[in-house]
Amino acid sequence: MHTTIIITFGLILLALMLFIGEKIGFTRQTLAYGFVALWLALTLINSAVGMVHAGQPLSTEVVVGTVVFSVPVAALVLFMVLTTET
Repeated sequence: MHTTIIITFGLILLALMLFIGEKIGFTRQTLAYGFVALWLALTLINSAVGMVHAGQPLSTEVVVGTVVFSVPVAALVLFMVLTTET
């Protein structure tokens, strides 16, 4: 359940960054790089907390962290591909 909540948070963060960032005037490329860097940092922090406080082994956190990181990034890539300007 925790993994689903974190992935949902990532998708909401992505939507907010794209919406607010475009209103402010940032390019989509800048927003994409910013989101990937921010989401990677948050995923690593979440994995560290899982290992320290929940006692999860590193192997489990690597697998779960990969899924948590890749789902919102895949949504970002899909958004960028579907909304490219020709």
